Order: sequence, then C-alpha cells, then structure tokens
Amino acid sequence: ISEPWVERVQTIVDDGDSLGTTQADLGWAVRAAVSSSARNGVVGVGGVIEIPASVRGGPKLERFSFTLGMRTEQNPFSGQLAAMAYALRHLPDLEYRSVVLLASNKAAVLTVRNPCLQSGQEYIECTYNSINVLRVKGNVVAVIWMPTSAEHRLLKMAKKEAQSASRDGAVPAQKFPRMRSTTLNIARSSQRASKRLPDNVGKFSKKVDAALPGKHTRLLYDGLSRREASVLAQLRTGMARLNGYLFRIRVAASQQCVCGQAIETVKHFLFRCTKWTAHRTKMLQCTEILRGNLSFYLGGKSPSDDAKWTPNMQAVHATIRFAIATGRLDTQY
Repeated sequence: ISEPWVERVQTIVDDGDSLGTTQADLGWAVRAAVSSSARNGVVGVGGVIEIPASVRGGPKLERFSFTLGMRTEQNPFSGQLAAMAYALRHLPDLEYRSVVLLASNKAAVLTVRNPCLQSGQEYIECTYNSINVLRVKGNVVAVIWMPTSAEHRLLKMAKKEAQSASRDGAVPAQKFPRMRSTTLNIARSSQRASKRLPDNVGKFSKKVDAALPGKHTRLLYDGLSRREASVLAQLRTGMARLNGYLFRIRVAASQQCVCGQAIETVKHFLFRCTKWTAHRTKMLQCTEILRGNLSFYLGGKSPSDDAKWTPNMQAVHATIRFAIATGRLDTQY
C-alpha cells in the first residue's frame, strides 16, 4: 500500500470542528461512522451504517460491534482501523454513489491518507481493497475525521456500540492481528514501573543486595574470569556448593559444616568456620567495622547504605580469592 503509485483515499482532517461537521452532513448517499473503546482490559469496536431510501434495501440503520482483542495487544488506533475495514466490507452493493466514513481517531484517518509502514497494515490493506471495489463501480469514497467534541449523531451511536464491546467480561471472539508496538510499549512501561525482582524470586540475593536489580552488577562481574564469576555468583545467590544448600537440594547427606559447629551457610563459610581462619587475613584487612557483613563483602547494598553507595571492589575481590583458596566452591573448568 505504501507504493507511491497507489491512489490514496480522499480524507478530510481539519482542526476546526465546523468544516468536518459540514462535510459530514453534505449529500452523501451512504454514511458510516466508526469508533473504538479501550477499557476493562480489552479494546472494543463499533459502528453504524446509514443507508437511505434511494439505495436498494433502504432506508435502514445497521449497527455492528465486536471485541477486537486484549488491551495488551490492541489500542484505540487499531480499533478504528479495524472498524473502518469492517464497515466498508459490509456496505451494500453500490453503483455510482457517494460514501463517507466518519471516524473520531485522527491518527487512524491520517494513516489511511498516507499508509506507510505504521502498525495495522492488515486493516489498512483491507480498507483499500474495499474502496477499490467501490471505485470500480463508479462510487466515490471519503474518510472524514471528526473530534468527539463535535457530538455528531452517528459518531455517538458508533461510540455506544464500541463501549458495548468493551464491557466488563468481554472476550474476543476470534484472533485479530496484534499491534506489536502496543505489546512492546506495555512491556517496557511495566518494566519501568516495577524495576525490582518479584517477591518470590531471589530472597537470599535481595538480603545480600538491596539494590537489585541494578547496573552495579556489571561492575562486580566485569573483568572476572569464569571461575571467579562462578564463585561470586554462588556466594551472592546462596546456591553454593556448601552443605547447607546441597542438603536442601538432596545432594549432601548432612547440612552441617565439616567443622561441626553449625550449618554450612554462606555466612558461616565466609566468617566463622574455624577450618578457614588462616585464609581470611586479607578479607579482614578490608574493614574494621563491617567484618561479618555479607553485603559489604559480596558487593551488595545494605539497608543502612546511603544513596551514594558503591560496591567496595577491594573487599569483593578479597572474598573471591578467599573462596578460591579454600577450594570449597570449585567446579570443573
């Protein structure tokens, strides 16, 4: 449709309410109005087609409505494009008549005027196909944008139909092409609104590091070898090759540390196990007041840290070297 040689649809888009209203009420043989409604998690589509007595089967007013899709996949813009395509496809057999299509979504009308590579190409193609069929039989078709403030009779009826299709509990009857941009934008907004780990994920990690997820994790792992990164990841997640965790996943026969003093947890391994006392010298030299603080030694932010906090990389590297020296967290490389 975006090819320059394809004849464009006549459209009227004027920021002044009067011109659109005047054009809509001129002597069109057939008038149709479309609308969309986004609420209750869905997008509803509605419209009316007014057929005069001069057209076979008239006079009559036909209404239509359907639920286009979930709000995560559709939007009011795609709703009006779909409504336009539906209305034009369901017009009676016309010859040498003038047809006007009224829409309240300005973006949708502008897209019909200049259909480049916007979302909703399937609906636009269907709209152009229907208009071409009408043109072959000598009909003239125009699309007019009218703001909702104009309160045109047919547009108000179309809006009512669209709202009925977006009522609470409405479910799409069939699958329509989804707007990928809408799905992506909603996903991005959700990620920005909730930039944190889910409550049921990473409980140990969140205790160690209150700043998760954060850009500082790249600083922690950049420059580490595969072995060093594995050791740090084990310690920060709690999923380490220590008896406390291995027993929980039914790999070890006991959760007790080999020193026999307590359960072998990350904290016990790093700070309390008497078997590794000689290996802790460099670790303990990193601080006088934060000894035994998991967050400090594993590059995490504790609740007491202020907004200017940054990981102490000297302590992190000393902790990694300690763990490697014990051989306790080794895997095969």
